[in-house]
Amino acid sequence: MKRKKNGFFTFIWSFMPGAAEMYMGFMKSGLSLMVLFFASIIIPSIARLEDVFLLLPVLVWFYAFFHARNLASCTEEVLQVMEDDFIWDYFSDGTKTRIGSPALRKWGAVILFVVGGSMLWTNMRNIITRFIPENIWQVIWPVFDDIPKVIIALLIIAIGFALIIGKKKEVKADES
Repeated sequence: MKRKKNGFFTFIWSFMPGAAEMYMGFMKSGLSLMVLFFASIIIPSIARLEDVFLLLPVLVWFYAFFHARNLASCTEEVLQVMEDDFIWDYFSDGTKTRIGSPALRKWGAVILFVVGGSMLWTNMRNIITRFIPENIWQVIWPVFDDIPKVIIALLIIAIGFALIIGKKKEVKADES
């Protein structure tokens, strides 16, 4: 049940993304913030892209902290009226996210593909190092090390192009 709680504990819990929301009864909002925060740390580190997504966990943390503080400053009446939605629903076109929705399943599959591919690449690299002499491995290691980063960068560029093309199609459909 959503309700105003102890201000001190709400403040303490607001340092962990999503925890203050869950403490106040906003379970979907809190869970989605926790998932976003930990995914923004774990996925780039598994894919070895920490340098590219360095600020993402910081941005999610600040958003979660101030979201919790804004909820804590609401009156009891406002809290009762507020809906408990996933955080990404605030930024969507008004449709609610369902766990079985095709878009969520598609993005979940992409994330699993990237993480699984990165793990497979790391394990294959460890196996290959046992069969290649050390002097040869020193020469090919830099190439082996950068291939996952290149593949993920190409995947990000492809997603960007797909978003641009989709937006152009929307604009052309609106004009006609």
